[in-house]
Amino acid sequence: MKQKKQTKPFVSCIIAAAGKGSRMQADINKIFLEYSDMPVLAHTLLTFQHSALVDEIIIVTSECDLLGCKDITEEFEITKVKTITVGGAQRQDSVRNALHEVSENADIVLIHDAARPLVTEAVIQNVIDGALVYQAAATGVSCKNTLKVADDEGLITDTPDRSHLFEIQTPQGFTAELIKKAHTYAYENQLYGTDDCYLVEQLGHRVKIVDGDYKNIKITTPEDLLLAELFSRA
Repeated sequence: MKQKKQTKPFVSCIIAAAGKGSRMQADINKIFLEYSDMPVLAHTLLTFQHSALVDEIIIVTSECDLLGCKDITEEFEITKVKTITVGGAQRQDSVRNALHEVSENADIVLIHDAARPLVTEAVIQNVIDGALVYQAAATGVSCKNTLKVADDEGLITDTPDRSHLFEIQTPQGFTAELIKKAHTYAYENQLYGTDDCYLVEQLGHRVKIVDGDYKNIKITTPEDLLLAELFSRA
């Protein structure tokens, strides 16, 4: 008997690019700042553009940055971009808006911060594989530092076991049905979380942590641009 040939899942990737980046101390959205002669957003988009794993890209950004994002997609020939849509008041609102633009035949939805330009093909593969098996997956790395829990006075109350702590990154990946359900539930119940995993967790669904990369940093401060420059040369 011949085995049924597995077909590649249709993967839609939402690029969250609506952040203001106040800690960058810049007059423009940090995704337009440059390192290695290209804007941060261009580095991020090119990785997904060149990935054979990803079928379409949806960029969600603030209204004032629509033109800037469009210019970058044209200049760097990011042909996988299906649409550039306007975000909401918070990141979660922006992602929910972007989910309305995901193709109906999408199997997996990746959600990635535009300010993480050093994401690799291997990390993308890990998240997709995790989402296919567990329906929800997030890339993460083990915490290197000892973490403390403190009270309102800044006094330590607990020292969690570091072996069970992870720094969660993006992309995070989900089946299209699950992430849409999670965002609808959060919206109807006025729940807000710092990432999309939290929303899925509120449905009682567990999320698989897959191997991330310590170089997959989020550009947040001016020092991060210097790090990105160094990592890109390595």
